[in-house]
Amino acid sequence: MWALCYSHWQLNWLQTPTLFERTQLVAGTVETIQPKGQSASRLIVRLKTLNGQALSPQPRVLLSWYGEQTPPRVGEYFQTITRLRLPHGLHNPGTFDSARWLLGQGISARGSVTGTLTQQAHSGIKRTRLVRHIKAVTDDLPAQPWLLALSIGDRSGLESRDWAMLRGLGISHLFAISGLHIGLVAGLGLLAGRLSGNRWIATALAASLALGYAWLAGFSVPTQRALLMLLLWLGLYCWGRFWSGRRIVLMTMMLLLAANPWLALDYGFWLSILAVAALLVTTGWLGGRRLWRLQVGLTVLLLPLVMLLFGGVSWLSLPVNLVLIPLFSLLLIPLLLLASLLLLPAPELSVWVFSLLNALFEPLIAGLHWLNDSVSPWIWLSAHAQGVGLVILLLPLALLPRARGLLVLPGYILCWLLLSPSGWQVRVLDVGQGLSVLVTQDKQALLYDTGNRFNSGFNMADGVILPLLRNLGIDKLEYLVVSHDDQDHSGNRDYLAHTLPIAHRWGAWSDGQHCRAGQQSHWGELTLTVLWPVNISGHSNNDSCVLHISDGRLSVLLTGDIEARAEQALLATGQPLAAKLLLSPHHGSNSSSTAAFIDTVNPDWVVHTAGFGNRWGFPSSEVMARFKQQGVGQIITGDQGMVHLVADGSRWRLVQRKRPGAWYHKLNTWLNGPKPLE
Repeated sequence: MWALCYSHWQLNWLQTPTLFERTQLVAGTVETIQPKGQSASRLIVRLKTLNGQALSPQPRVLLSWYGEQTPPRVGEYFQTITRLRLPHGLHNPGTFDSARWLLGQGISARGSVTGTLTQQAHSGIKRTRLVRHIKAVTDDLPAQPWLLALSIGDRSGLESRDWAMLRGLGISHLFAISGLHIGLVAGLGLLAGRLSGNRWIATALAASLALGYAWLAGFSVPTQRALLMLLLWLGLYCWGRFWSGRRIVLMTMMLLLAANPWLALDYGFWLSILAVAALLVTTGWLGGRRLWRLQVGLTVLLLPLVMLLFGGVSWLSLPVNLVLIPLFSLLLIPLLLLASLLLLPAPELSVWVFSLLNALFEPLIAGLHWLNDSVSPWIWLSAHAQGVGLVILLLPLALLPRARGLLVLPGYILCWLLLSPSGWQVRVLDVGQGLSVLVTQDKQALLYDTGNRFNSGFNMADGVILPLLRNLGIDKLEYLVVSHDDQDHSGNRDYLAHTLPIAHRWGAWSDGQHCRAGQQSHWGELTLTVLWPVNISGHSNNDSCVLHISDGRLSVLLTGDIEARAEQALLATGQPLAAKLLLSPHHGSNSSSTAAFIDTVNPDWVVHTAGFGNRWGFPSSEVMARFKQQGVGQIITGDQGMVHLVADGSRWRLVQRKRPGAWYHKLNTWLNGPKPLE
């Protein structure tokens, strides 16, 4: 009940009239800055006012900053104009769930800005000044990104190659300030305090050091969890009371979720809580108190969670952690803590310690990169492989006392594996304002268009297409058809060509087979027929490759961005256009989907590939009215997420009729729908 009340309280400001329909004047304080490329950043801002009206509670928003102007610094108050959007994310199997992540961080809206109207310089709180001092001292050190990650919890300097290495070797936890680091710092304080022979002094010193390190890290969510658990334990230790580890973990969860129920949406929350639970199981039930036994127990017990959250496993994680955890615990983190403590009283000595850390980190990180690149320890697992792996890992539950009831989980997974749909399938991917369609039969795949690629570095290949292919266990493409050269259709063409083996390249390729009407190919039980263009007109949209795919009973028509003129010319050729499934031309623009074209194709379903809240208003109301008049079922990818249809005899079976997922995927429906209790 509290979680429902809290969510309504935090989201109530989203019901402000015209909040998402026009630009808004917002003012707030910068809490965090995450650099994204040379001229882009992401600001997490605590909003104070909206159009001059004070907000209570003060929501957190994520603002993407573009342009050459220097963004405000952490702690500064500024005023700007932005167009706000819901925390709505792309919805595809294997895709990062950004909507869940945003709300898990307490962020209830997002937007983009290019400058400020007013900006008040802020002298900065003590932590902000100290952070700037640490950044200045380490600015010339090559290992600065790693030192900042371990000292102040700032991992924004790590590149995609670094993240791939951390994931591949299973050591991401070493560079996120959490239980290991807070516990180590407190342990050092406890050891030093015991020299006095007074338990109260030892406890106070341990708590002070842990609080100081958590303060330096900005009291991030993982730090809060570890700190609260530690303070509970220290309090019990100080008063001579004993609580079981399970009771401390449950009390920590209760306090954190009472303060912020949205933490239940944060994967990191569950990962850290379950890591502690696995540690308790290893030391209690399995009798593992040596480092190697603890690490083996943690690795095995957390394996199901790692597979589910990250879609794969690292076979090298165990030996690498056995080496690195003692190295970090006994050498690197104590030195880093010493350098930070000496920064103000003895800056020259602090610089020397930071230089020593740099000399240690440079060869260490280079060696880890070499190891990851040489042996490629990360193994991506398809959804079916994950299911089989979970069944194998969960079966030993039958050996645990009072845990046999959990055997229903392996049974459920086996039913899911056996009931997976068969036959050829069409998946219209949710790639925002763009197009990408995956057609599969067995483990063979055809991809029609590749979605967009942005200057910020984000692209639909890494964000949507490749995760989906891995989820399906597909490691090559039989066909990659690029309809035309528009960025939202061809943006990832070359990247995919370098990433995946591709047997046939059709359409807008410099070294592929250009689409021409009459071109035909047989692919398994399917026939691929190019219906358009007849000749290149020089109009990019109307030169789109129109592809008809059929098994003799059921078909799909992929139309790219053709407009009314191309539709009329296509009708004039007299080619058979009938298809039970149609992708609306040009994302549902009113310049396409003429009544004559719809009548000739005569589809049962039409999919509008339009991004959520796109600025062009696709699909247009006129186009939707024309399809409705013909009695055609309509689906919009921006609202539904990925549209998955399976060939079922002579009809298409829609796998999911409504946008799947939890409530945070349906905020738009909540905002615009009736609320009978209000």
